[in-house]
Amino acid sequence: PADRALDRSVAVIKSEIARFIAQARARMQADPALREQPGNLLEAMITAAEQENSGVNDHDVAGNVLTMLLAGEDTTANTLAWMLYLLRRNPQTLARVREEVRREAPDAAALTPEQIGKLDYLEACALETMRLKPVAPFLPLEAIHDTSIAGIRVPAGTMVWNVLRFDSVDQRHFANPTAFDPQRWLDATDSTHGASSAKRIAMPFGAGPRICPGRYLALLEIKMAMAMLLGRFDIESVDTPDGGVAREHMSFTMTPVGLTMRLRER
Repeated sequence: PADRALDRSVAVIKSEIARFIAQARARMQADPALREQPGNLLEAMITAAEQENSGVNDHDVAGNVLTMLLAGEDTTANTLAWMLYLLRRNPQTLARVREEVRREAPDAAALTPEQIGKLDYLEACALETMRLKPVAPFLPLEAIHDTSIAGIRVPAGTMVWNVLRFDSVDQRHFANPTAFDPQRWLDATDSTHGASSAKRIAMPFGAGPRICPGRYLALLEIKMAMAMLLGRFDIESVDTPDGGVAREHMSFTMTPVGLTMRLRER
């Protein structure tokens, strides 16, 4: 029964994706200018698929749509969980970000893009959370030719697993590296430990040509969810099962173990 339920769910998802693609093709047929300047990622992928010898087919397009819909769900949810945990453990930071949200976006039920864009400290809190608790803490890279790393021979085709948090909590790159300090993302005057250094070192979305294509969507979702939560509720507690430090569990993503939260509506 569970397998049949899964098959039905997958069929529904595939049907919806096919509908998204059909709607996009209809828009592009009605407005040919979209092929020159696509309005979104789906339209860009369809345009690429239509190019001769592009190597992109409808199956690839559908797979990428599925990735955009589902791949960021657990990563975003776990980032929000870690963020709430860290904010509750840092009351002054929580008070500051709550004040920003309630000042810049007083109606949490009707957020606008302009209001979200003004939540600089909230964004800094999200980035600092991902520096300390990256839910995808490893970045696998494949050597495309024979090379050496720190004197170790790495043949072409070898997978090299990079631990992203190693440098993110290294005092060579960050002052007081284990502290939850969102201000470091806003301080552009400190070239060694300020915002520019943080953005170079912390790579929660990867880097290079294979950087996560959904990084801006993920950050927007995090900011919107937190703005709605902080605008409507006070966080009374975020607890662990034993009352101590939250344990990290690595499955598909790095999740906090057994967090419970108590909210009070404003």
